[in-house]
Formats: sequence, structure tokens, C-alpha cells
Amino acid sequence: MTIFVSTLCMSGSFFTGASAPICLSALSSLLSERMALMRDVAACKAKYHLPVEDLAREQKVLSQAQSTAHEVGLEPKSVEPFISALMNAGKAIQYRYLADWLPRPELFVTLLDLDGIRQRINELDKYLLMVISQRLRAGTLSYTDRAVLAEKTVSPNLTDAEKDNLLDSMRFIQRAPQAPDTGIT
Repeated sequence: MTIFVSTLCMSGSFFTGASAPICLSALSSLLSERMALMRDVAACKAKYHLPVEDLAREQKVLSQAQSTAHEVGLEPKSVEPFISALMNAGKAIQYRYLADWLPRPELFVTLLDLDGIRQRINELDKYLLMVISQRLRAGTLSYTDRAVLAEKTVSPNLTDAEKDNLLDSMRFIQRAPQAPDTGIT
């Protein structure tokens, strides 16, 4: 995935208009993968009797996202609603899995550990913000872009309402004024 995102970002400066569909494809893949990981998060939390809500963790994720946003040339405050929407959708998905597993607890098996899953989520969040920053170089996300993302972003237990919230909040992300050079051209 790192190579894919790096290639995408490098190609963007030469073919900014042409990179928009590639960016949308990358965004939908990243969003889908992040949401799919919620099954493993729920399984770990079920196994160790941890609550779905973890406000300290959420604050850490938000702080990391704001730092990443600054690094990739986005206005840090503008990513807050999107990251919050990601976390809210993730929690809702976890609750749905936990409810599904109540009558059949043997289904919540995962071979992954929570720290490893969280590390992958952090990587995905960074990639998401990188790709969003690259896409915004070509202009704001249009309603057509949003429709493409809505169609291509799929994940078990992700509702249309949660997907709408994610995509609506993404449209408010802004490039930082005189964004720093991120090495992404």
C-alpha cells in the first residue's frame, strides 16, 4: 500500500486532472480497509472484555491525524470532523459485530492483536490524509466524486448513513494556506 500511495502522489503533479480518478479509487480502498479492520478490533475487545468507547484513544487518534494533516499540507482543524466520522463509524461497526456475536461468541476469533491493528489503522489514516491532500491539489471534491466514493466504498456493517457522514465530512477538509512542501509532487 505504501508503494501504491507513493506512486499515486508522485504521478499527481504531472497529471493532476488524470490523478483524480486514481485518488478516488485509492480513497475508497483505504476507507474500505479501515472499516473492515473494525471486525478485528471488535473481536479483540470482546476477547479481553474491553469497552468499544475509548475516549483517550480517540483523542490520541485525533491528535495524530492533526499532526499528519499539517505534514501533508492540510489544515489540521479541517480534518477533525472527518476523523471523528471515521471513529464514529468504526464504533458503530464494532457494536454491530458484538451484537451479532452475542448468540455465537465463537465467531469473534481474530489472529491479530489490538496493538498491531491500531498500528495499521494509524497507517491507513496517514495514507487517507495523504491521498486527500493530493486529490485536493486538483480542486475540491465534487458531488460526482462523492457519488463515486459512495459506490466504491464498501465494508461489512457500514451503513449508508455512516458512509454519507464520512463522505460529507471529507468535503470540508481544506489544504493549508501555503501548504508546506511534503516531498509529494
